[in-house]
Amino acid sequence: MNKAKKILAAVIAALMMIALLPAALAEEAGFEYREAKLLGLLDKVWEKLDAVEKTALEAGADRNAVTLAVYKAALNEELVDEASYNSLTEKSFFFTVKGMACAYDYDARNYERSADPIPEDEYVIVVGGARGNSPSVQNVLLVGPYYGQDQSFTDQYKTEAASIAAVTGGQLTILQSAGATGPAIAAACINAGVVIYDSHGTQDYDSSYLCLTTKSGITTEDFQNHWAVSAGNAAYIDGRYIQHHITEPLKNCFFWMAICEGMKKNGNGTTGAALLAAGAAGVYGYSQSVSFTGDYMYEEVFWKEMKDGATVADALKVMKATHGEPDPVPGGDAWPIVMSPTDPFPINPDRHQDVTCDWRLFEIDIESFGLVETLDVYTGFSLTVNMDRVPVNANNYDVEWQSDDTDIATVEGTNRFFTVTGVSAGTVEICGIVKVGDTEFGRASCSVTVKETPTLEDFLNGEDGQLRFTYPQAKYPWIINMIDGELCATSSNKGVDKTTSSISTTIPMKAGETFSFDWKVSSEEDWDYLHFYVNGQDFAVITGETDWETVVYSAPADGNYTFTWSFVKDEYVGEGYDCGFLKNLCYNGQIITATGDADGNGTVEAADALLVLRLAMGIIDGTGIDLSAIDVDGDGEITAADALIILRKAMGILN
Repeated sequence: MNKAKKILAAVIAALMMIALLPAALAEEAGFEYREAKLLGLLDKVWEKLDAVEKTALEAGADRNAVTLAVYKAALNEELVDEASYNSLTEKSFFFTVKGMACAYDYDARNYERSADPIPEDEYVIVVGGARGNSPSVQNVLLVGPYYGQDQSFTDQYKTEAASIAAVTGGQLTILQSAGATGPAIAAACINAGVVIYDSHGTQDYDSSYLCLTTKSGITTEDFQNHWAVSAGNAAYIDGRYIQHHITEPLKNCFFWMAICEGMKKNGNGTTGAALLAAGAAGVYGYSQSVSFTGDYMYEEVFWKEMKDGATVADALKVMKATHGEPDPVPGGDAWPIVMSPTDPFPINPDRHQDVTCDWRLFEIDIESFGLVETLDVYTGFSLTVNMDRVPVNANNYDVEWQSDDTDIATVEGTNRFFTVTGVSAGTVEICGIVKVGDTEFGRASCSVTVKETPTLEDFLNGEDGQLRFTYPQAKYPWIINMIDGELCATSSNKGVDKTTSSISTTIPMKAGETFSFDWKVSSEEDWDYLHFYVNGQDFAVITGETDWETVVYSAPADGNYTFTWSFVKDEYVGEGYDCGFLKNLCYNGQIITATGDADGNGTVEAADALLVLRLAMGIIDGTGIDLSAIDVDGDGEITAADALIILRKAMGILN
């Protein structure tokens, strides 16, 4: 038999073996083959990039030149997805291979290696253990991917982690060097009360990542979902990786992310939010790259206070009072951030944050608890509600969440909150069963009514409204969303740089008829804007963080009026919810007869607008003003909106 026949025979034999496998095993074999093939493509790309980097380093190129050489090599690599390159800096850039996230970072790859690397059998260290059944026991997990490889990392956090475990009588686990794999970290987090993550970090793909020195155990699903980023033989992971790889909720643990970019401001709190959703009680990190010196100074004060029984909020106050904020080294610009169930990612990460997190290092027994009695949710949406506890910082308990009809609503949760998701219209009971150890402590229930989610047009229209809508930018239409428990119409280009999300409606109106709506915005102030256009002309705009406001437009003449709302983003990632909001659109045909002539001199002038604005602000009492002439939007109130309309009349913009 010649060589070709031998190969053909081997292939046929392999196919026959797969055919004889049970369906599940055959599918698994197919999955493993596809997985290996895709990861092989990643290795192929990185093999070429590694060679280019090596050549540039041997030639004595500086950081910028090395990064640029690797970037050009990636541009010419056919396996790299076209137009997937972004965030090119003097030391890093990002791209994808078959949809799998990748990043080159010069600093993370070319760190100063230790003269005495850690032996393989010391990659994972487990010491100590619980002393009896003390309620104060906290197991401590220390993750140090660069320990034994980068001399910049000292033993300070090893000493601190051991001290925390000693105070509470818990077990200390250290995952260092190549032992700090993604799967090992996720598994160890489950039983940890304190997690200290001491690593380099990076940020892109709308998240912040912590660097590993190995990609062992990272899957194509992780790379495709951007829970992980390939970095050649290494990888980066974010909070979503841990969230999606733990096998049970985290047990009331607190994360301290040291000397990394795990909470970097452009990551929008993705890592912290994911860890909280997984059950963490709090997450600490920095808005930008913190210095080793600054982080060590903060750590020393913070954990001393925690070991003396302080809450996170109190320890943070002492830490800031001692060393100030931001990063106390000269020129430091990294601000400390805490996320918890009561502390969202700050709107502006680079400024002072008031923190309320009440987590303590020592466990506190629960005395009583309760849930809200009733709750409304919509099909396809979820609502997260905190559990009431006495004392409010109680943590020595576990909760089991149940829904008595999962066809109507499902529920999942942690020891601090539950998340209910509407499936179909109806009413269901959600029950929380609290246990202390193996003993049931008590139960509480909440009646949840699930309502059908309206269409976008039904939601936007006022009562008996007949408005219909179009989308000038079809890629980013407006959508129905639930924000802070409230159903809203929102723009859909959140986090997408240099984009616009618009919605329009056209109405035939007679002169003097009015059209009104409510709007607000949560955005990066003075960079991202929500505009209201009338027939293509910018009529009003809002930016930053606003409350709901009512806008009333009065038609100056008979004709068709096209109203457009556009949320416009700049080239940087936004802040807040990063979107615009709309509701209560109403064309009522009402004709406003108020002229705007506040001073009664027969003409509408800027002076009239100023009078109305002063009246709306309470500076004057309205003496000598014709009140019937200045409610130009017809809402029954004298507000700044009336002053704006009068000013536009005075300028000739409106009739």
